[in-house]
Amino acid sequence: MRCLELFAGAGGAAIGLERAGLTHAALCEWDRAACATLRAAGFGPVVEGDVRDIDAIAAAAGPEPIGAIWSSFPCQAFSAAGKRLGAADERNGWPWTVDAIDRFRPTWFLGENVRGLLSPPGNYLARVILPDLHARFACVGWWLLDAADYGVPQHRRRVILWAGPRPLAMPAPTHGLGRPLPWVGVSAALSVPPGAFVQSGICRSDKGGRGAPREVTRPSPTVSSSSRIYLQRDNVIRALTPSEHAVLQGFPPSHPFKGTKARVHRQIGNAVPPLLAEMVGRALLEADCAV
Repeated sequence: MRCLELFAGAGGAAIGLERAGLTHAALCEWDRAACATLRAAGFGPVVEGDVRDIDAIAAAAGPEPIGAIWSSFPCQAFSAAGKRLGAADERNGWPWTVDAIDRFRPTWFLGENVRGLLSPPGNYLARVILPDLHARFACVGWWLLDAADYGVPQHRRRVILWAGPRPLAMPAPTHGLGRPLPWVGVSAALSVPPGAFVQSGICRSDKGGRGAPREVTRPSPTVSSSSRIYLQRDNVIRALTPSEHAVLQGFPPSHPFKGTKARVHRQIGNAVPPLLAEMVGRALLEADCAV
């Protein structure tokens, strides 16, 4: 199945979707460093520009039908870390996603966003997004998934939107209490001995801004573009390196991030964990093959 990916970032979703069995017709991303990362990782064709330039995306994707669109439309409009302006935020990428759906008319749609999409202001999911999808697809739904439940060493809860000709079955969680496998902890992912702790924070001096420490035997807090994960052993605290943050997202060690350290951290913090995207992609292909 040929997939068009919007707001592709550094390739987290792309890795997972291709592992699941999809191929990319094109990937659209405006950030220059992230586009360099995508190209270095072997993805393409990469459209470096605005997702509103539908003609440029169409030229790159070619004339063959698009089986699925994946859109990780910007989350700042709905994130608790932002101003929560919702539809009033000029960075709200949902209308641009709808334009792409109307142009390419895919069989399936998949979307990913922060769980703040489920909250006010305006109940945007129920009031706008779901009606838009119902007007274009026979079956529509959404899930709230935690990446840690699928083997990612990080608690990262994301809303997954889906739409198509048939219902999708939610991927069965594989990790966690009462499940086949335990959660993957920071200690296992980063080879950190037990007895240390991790916590999230803006900077070391922001003592009131860091989250509660958690043992490294557990998954880490959410990796984000606006904060860091800190490792604490005894009285020594250090920020994890960009490569360590990438491991907590589930990127392969060889993923060729490009750009300055700040740009790389932004790419990692904004990414979709590849394993989460893979599980969702497999659910789509299973539904597509159903008769």
